[in-house]
Amino acid sequence: MVSRIGIIGLGWWGKQLLEYFREAKGVKVTSVWSRNPKRKEEIELKDANFYTDMEKMFEKEKLDAVVVATIPTAHLLPTRLAAERGIHIFCEKPMAASLEDCDEMIEVTRKNNVKLMIAFKHRFAKAFNYVKQNKIALGKPFWAMYTYPLWKVDDPGWKFVEEGTKGIIVENMVHAIDALRYLVGEVKRVYAEGDNFIFKNVKPPDSAIFTLRFTNGAIGAIGGGCTSDKRISREYLDVHFENGIVQIFGMLDYPFNLRILWRENGAVEEHKFEGSDGVREEICHFIDCIQQDKEPIVTGEDGKKDLEIALAVIRSIRENKVVELE
Repeated sequence: MVSRIGIIGLGWWGKQLLEYFREAKGVKVTSVWSRNPKRKEEIELKDANFYTDMEKMFEKEKLDAVVVATIPTAHLLPTRLAAERGIHIFCEKPMAASLEDCDEMIEVTRKNNVKLMIAFKHRFAKAFNYVKQNKIALGKPFWAMYTYPLWKVDDPGWKFVEEGTKGIIVENMVHAIDALRYLVGEVKRVYAEGDNFIFKNVKPPDSAIFTLRFTNGAIGAIGGGCTSDKRISREYLDVHFENGIVQIFGMLDYPFNLRILWRENGAVEEHKFEGSDGVREEICHFIDCIQQDKEPIVTGEDGKKDLEIALAVIRSIRENKVVELE
C-alpha cells in the first residue's frame, strides 16, 4: 500500500518535512502547496504537482493525508479542508495559535473520522521512549528540570507576533512541555518569569523560566531563551523518580544521550541513540496509523493541552501570578 501525501506550507521546516516524507516507506508525495509561487523554484518538484490555490489542490489531487506545515495561525483551514474530504492530517506543532482553533480542529476531524496527529517529535526519540518504557520500574516521579536553550537570531520574525504564537514559549518551548507531560504527567498549575534580553521591541518574552505542578504531585521546571549560540546550544533534562534518576542530553533537538542511575543497586545505564531525533520515527508512526487504522500517540487533545499550558505560562508572566489549569 502506498499512501498519497500532500505538503501544505514550504517554509524552512516544510521543506525539511517534504524530504522526510519522500524518504519514508509506504507513501508518495504527490502535491505541494505554498501561497508564495517562488517556492516552486526553491524545491525539486520531482513528480509532485505545485499549487498556490489550496482548494484546487484538494479538488484535483486524490490524497490520503496532508502535512500541515504553515504558520500556526493558518493550521485550521487546511485541517478543515482535509477532514471534510476524509483526508488524514499530520500537523506541525504547535497545534494552533488559539484554543478555539484547537477545538475546531478536534471537532472537524472527529466528525469526519480522520486521524489528526500533532508532530511532537520528542515522544518518538529513542532516549525518551526508553524512559517511557521503563516508567513502571522507575516508579513515582518526584521532580524534573528541563533546560531548552535556543540560539540567538537576528530577526524575531513571525514567531514573535502578538496576534500569532506569542514567541518561543508557544512556538519552541512547547516541545519541552509535551516531553514532560509524556514522561511525568498532566499539569495542574504554572508560575513563570520572563523577559526580553535580546528583542527589546516585541511584547512576547524571548526568555522564560517556569515551574509546573503536576496532578500526581510531581514538580518541574523548564527554562530557555533566544540567548544561546547554535554551536553550543545544549538540551538537558533531569527527571528524578522514586527508583531512579534519568538524564537525557545532547545538542538542541538532538538529545541522543541517556543515563539512568538505579537507586537500589547503584547501577548506571549509559545509552547513545545516534540519529534518533524523533522525526523519522513520528512519520513512520503516522503512516502506520493511517494505513492500519490506529490512534496516533499524539492526538489533537494532546496538542490542545500543550498549547493551554504554554498560554498559561505567558499569562503568568504578564499577570505575575500562579495560573491554575482547569
